[in-house]
This record gives sequence, structure tokens and C-alpha cells, in this order.
Amino acid sequence: MSGSNEASMTSTWNMDALANPGVARFRKLLDAETWANRLSLESIRTVPATAFDSPDYSRILQLLPHNQLARATWLARLKGEVLPPPADWFPQWTLEATAAACEQNDRRWSAYLEGLKDAELVRPVIYQSSEGQRYQSLVEDVLMHVFNHSTYHRGQLARLVTQCGGKRALTDLIGYTRLRL
Repeated sequence: MSGSNEASMTSTWNMDALANPGVARFRKLLDAETWANRLSLESIRTVPATAFDSPDYSRILQLLPHNQLARATWLARLKGEVLPPPADWFPQWTLEATAAACEQNDRRWSAYLEGLKDAELVRPVIYQSSEGQRYQSLVEDVLMHVFNHSTYHRGQLARLVTQCGGKRALTDLIGYTRLRL
């Protein structure tokens, strides 16, 4: 979708997130997240086999799984569900398992956002952290955190892919939204 035509200015939800800054903004961010995760997985596949035994490559294989665990955990919290914290927040999954988790999370997040109304963005959510501490946050703040958290770790992944001799992916939001002239 990146940079090729005017369709980039709207999400796959056929809503202009600039004209409707409520839930539509997060739907657009989900579209970008899906796109960025796909590109990140493709970039990992460019790492030469000579780097597979390096600590940096091991870390690469942990970052997207970590994001998927965090996305699933936050979605459960938003829905008032209890999801036990994983034993390992940074597991090393295969690329196939990671891709499957990305797709599953994208479907679940899409369904959640489809039903979310703008007025619910200011609803407080009470949840328990993985350390057992209870907190309260607004739905909107949780959504912003989830997308920012994923971006942060994809940035780490991009750096590590380069260090391992692979080709980093441009997964910044502007890469998804901008139009090539």
C-alpha cells in the first residue's frame, strides 16, 4: 500500500483517519501495523545464514514474538478478559509461527476495533500488570501504547537486521502513508 497512490491516505476500512480522528485513527494504525509486520518478517529473511548463530539474530527472532504476546495481552485487558502472563516475554519463535501469530492478532484486533465506538475511547480500563499490580488507563491510551510499543521493537529489529548483514525494512508510519510524486 505504501507510497503508490491516493488509496494510501485512507485505511482498508474506507475511512479517512484525518477526517475522523476517533477509532478510525486506530484502524489506520492497525493497517499500518499489519503492513509493517509483514515487511519486518521479509527483512528477517534477508539475513544471511552466516549470522544465524549470532546473539543479534537470536534477539531478532524474539522481538516480533514479544510484540505479538504484548498485543494479545493488551487486547485481553481491553476486553476485560484475564490472560495469564507468558512464562517468557521474549520467546524465540520460527518465522512461520511468528507470521501466524501476527495474522491471528490482526484478525482479533480488527474485530475489536470494528466494534469499538469513539465514545468508548475515554472509557477507563482496570487491569493487572504482568507483575500483579492493578492499574487503570483509558482505552485510547492503551491503544496508543500498543502501537507505539510495536513500533519501538520493530526499530530494534531493523537495527539488528542491518547488523546481521540483512536488508532492513522501512516500517515507519510515514512509509505506509506517504504518496510518491
